[in-house]
Amino acid sequence: MVDTIWDVRLRLDVDGVRTTSRLTVADTGLSGGLPVRPRLSRMVADRLEPHVSAKGHLAFRLVSENRNAERVQELITRGVRGRPGTLAKTGYRKAKELRKKVTSGDNKLRAYHEVFSRLPVKKRTVVFESHLGKQFSDSPRAIYEEMRRQGLEFEAIWSYAGSPKDFPKGVTLVKRWSLPYLKALAQAEFWVDNQSYPLKLTKRPETTYLQTWHGSALKNMGFDQPSLKAQTRQQQAEQQRSLDRFDRFLIRSEHDVHTLAKAFRLKEKTLLRVGYPRNDALVRARQREAALGARERGPLAAELGIAEDKTVLLYAPTFRKAGGRHGRFELPFDVERFADQFGDRYVLLVRSHYLNHVVLPPTVQGRVIDVSARHDVTPLLELADGLITDYSSVMFDYALLDRPLVFFTYDYDEYVHEGRGTYFDLLEHAPGPVVRTEDAFHDAIKSFESQALEYAKSRKEFVAKFGEYDQGNAAQSIVDQFFAQWSR
Repeated sequence: MVDTIWDVRLRLDVDGVRTTSRLTVADTGLSGGLPVRPRLSRMVADRLEPHVSAKGHLAFRLVSENRNAERVQELITRGVRGRPGTLAKTGYRKAKELRKKVTSGDNKLRAYHEVFSRLPVKKRTVVFESHLGKQFSDSPRAIYEEMRRQGLEFEAIWSYAGSPKDFPKGVTLVKRWSLPYLKALAQAEFWVDNQSYPLKLTKRPETTYLQTWHGSALKNMGFDQPSLKAQTRQQQAEQQRSLDRFDRFLIRSEHDVHTLAKAFRLKEKTLLRVGYPRNDALVRARQREAALGARERGPLAAELGIAEDKTVLLYAPTFRKAGGRHGRFELPFDVERFADQFGDRYVLLVRSHYLNHVVLPPTVQGRVIDVSARHDVTPLLELADGLITDYSSVMFDYALLDRPLVFFTYDYDEYVHEGRGTYFDLLEHAPGPVVRTEDAFHDAIKSFESQALEYAKSRKEFVAKFGEYDQGNAAQSIVDQFFAQWSR
């Protein structure tokens, strides 16, 4: 009765996933109206007319023509704008402001430091987090699963951001930045994550922080970035305090020591040269393949609907800021052209960075598959017969499988020379062809099968330089070192 403009939402339920969207009117002409059905609304209006909102979305507006409805509307307007309405709105506004204040970041930090951090540490409690709570994946997942495999007795708490769907059963789930999340961190005996817990949270001395990190570095990191170098001393000190929380930092090669460890100003005693637990599966897959002399594709191909005679390519680019706050990533090639030219032999899996997303046209269904929603990239790497990437650290992981790689660096000059810079020249060290145009990209795909032999030596040298500590036992080594005493 009070709101005369009614917004419209379209809800789509596809394969158990609900998407809610507004409808954009664009150049569509609107006409006609709908009879008003709700009884209360009939008191103030006769019908609903289509209406374009200020942002160009479809809405409906209550329209009255008879005098009785107009009188009721006048009474409502007078009430809303008069003293009763003013008191009601003031009370609502104050309640809203109070709730905002209570749940503000500053008050949450106070709760963490002044309340939760005074509670006793709970032994055998581990808080796991992957990619800021967006995934159940990566090395934290590999460590968690190894602890379960060994039958250890502990309380597992997983952080999630967004939906808790696809996180494991039998664990405690806490929403990132919620009060239960802060309480769990304050009382945990161990933190295990691959990026960073909130920077302003002080780690208690009784808590051990295992930082697994999420990839070796091509791009300049930490204090090697121009943006961090330009910060004030105070800002740099705050950044350093967050990095000094790490009790152990996982290393997969001496390249990590000279890049990541140096850029984060980590002490030698913090470094743990055991490799990445997430890569254990890839090392074991390569070992099985060498022993059997053949590939084991596994159940994931059938789950994705991929025929046995199709070669699987995985396109996994790095993060791109383009696309606005929604993070949409525009593919740098015509995906329909790719599907038409190569769809008879190849299936292309597209895996965007977790902070981006892609939209594929329905015409490529079955030939190009968006797998970005899958939490863990490791099974996709294990499935793929070849990898297409650019500057993503996934190159270092996939090389462990000794399979072909193609580097599609369409924005190389801009990314390398105008961005934050790189630690080495990809053109010189890439264990596969580096291409910059769509035509050159297609030529690389046409010669895909010959690349296995052509770049075999380069891949071997690449792994020796960037993956020397990935031996397939990282998760077991970490669990044995830090958690073995938790056996039942």
